[in-house]
Amino acid sequence: MGALISAYRHHPQHLSRVSQDRMAGWLGISQAQLSRYESGENQIDRLDRLRHFALVLGVPGERLWFDRVVIPAQAGSLDTSPPDVLAAPWEATSIARSVEETARSDLAISRRAALTGAAAVTVGSALVEPLQRWLHPLQNLSKWSSHSAISEEELAALQRVADGLRGWGGRGGYGLARKAVLGQLDELAERLQRAPAGPTTERAFFIGAELSKVAASMSFDAGLHNAAQRYYVLAVRMAKAGHNDGFAALCLAAMARQMFDLGRPEDGLELVQLGQYGTRRTGTPTLKALLLTREAWAYAQMGKTREFHQAVGMAQDSFAQREADSEPRYLHSFDEAELEGVIGARCRDLAKHDPAQAVFAEQHIRRALELRDPSKVRNRAFDVIGLARTKMVAGDPEAACGLINEVLPTAAKLSSGRVLRKLEDFAKEAATHRHIRAVQETRDAIRAIRTA
Repeated sequence: MGALISAYRHHPQHLSRVSQDRMAGWLGISQAQLSRYESGENQIDRLDRLRHFALVLGVPGERLWFDRVVIPAQAGSLDTSPPDVLAAPWEATSIARSVEETARSDLAISRRAALTGAAAVTVGSALVEPLQRWLHPLQNLSKWSSHSAISEEELAALQRVADGLRGWGGRGGYGLARKAVLGQLDELAERLQRAPAGPTTERAFFIGAELSKVAASMSFDAGLHNAAQRYYVLAVRMAKAGHNDGFAALCLAAMARQMFDLGRPEDGLELVQLGQYGTRRTGTPTLKALLLTREAWAYAQMGKTREFHQAVGMAQDSFAQREADSEPRYLHSFDEAELEGVIGARCRDLAKHDPAQAVFAEQHIRRALELRDPSKVRNRAFDVIGLARTKMVAGDPEAACGLINEVLPTAAKLSSGRVLRKLEDFAKEAATHRHIRAVQETRDAIRAIRTA
């Protein structure tokens, strides 16, 4: 194995020799340890380490005297957790391999197992520091491969599939739609590991980034924050391999939203600022506006009124400069209704620290409802729930409950985890008024939907 590692590092197919430091990072060992393996000074006598190294290097199973993967008889006694996507190398082939391993791992886990065994998310410097690597260029894919390049026809078919699956992002986190997304990711990632450099390969990586973000949204909706975080990270990586920094920044913004949902505004702010720095020269007006609303979100949770309004003002100014037809397709959903809805909801967050902000929250949310396309049923549900929570903060519980009762039939049909969690948040905030009959009845109705 030591000789194989050395041969891999010096293979002429690489544009430049893979350093021992870089290879050691891939394998999860020190540079000194790698050097001793290559020189033969130390022998590798652990089968689990041999398996790991063979997997990282992509050694075909038929070339090994041991099984590269776990045999079924052993599967129950070994760790089946998905790979650590934050520690994986920032190199195109390794990114594709990481996507394939993650998708296959999740496809093998049932929903029940995922819900009962979900690990905690990574937070703090352990999350932010590995993602800082996205600011640096990736090593280019080799221009030569024994396999053919991805054709325009294949690419068009992939895009049609991705477009069809994207619409399922808000319809619940599991079921056939989730399996379809993960299956497509698995198949695409396997293909990308063998594809040579070229424009269609880059575009295929971007399609993979879109699929990863859909998988993340589904997981987020189902309350599986660890799985959501994995796929957001993979989406950032695949967008980077696809030379689409704007979409990578969008995924960082989605990761920040997840941190806000978990009550970690400092982590969310760092992720947003990472996206802002990486797109400071290339970001479109809409992207800059979106990132600024995420920055304002952090300030709202921190209770920083002056910084919040400064960020909101900059977001509005940037949005006013946009030309909708020249914005990328993945930003089309961030329209004026979405801008108003996000600002209104964040004003409501800030009102918990500064009650005077409630009036601004109601103004923006009502404007969002006026602008919102009727077909955006889930977004409108979020708006109404947000307006009800604003009424509760403003001290009008009866009006708040009236709004919730209007949206409950829609919420019951949506089967959206995030909508249900927002309703639960309302129920908790209304607990101080539970002596009011209308409040108690509304809380009971929310409980009935939640347990149905």
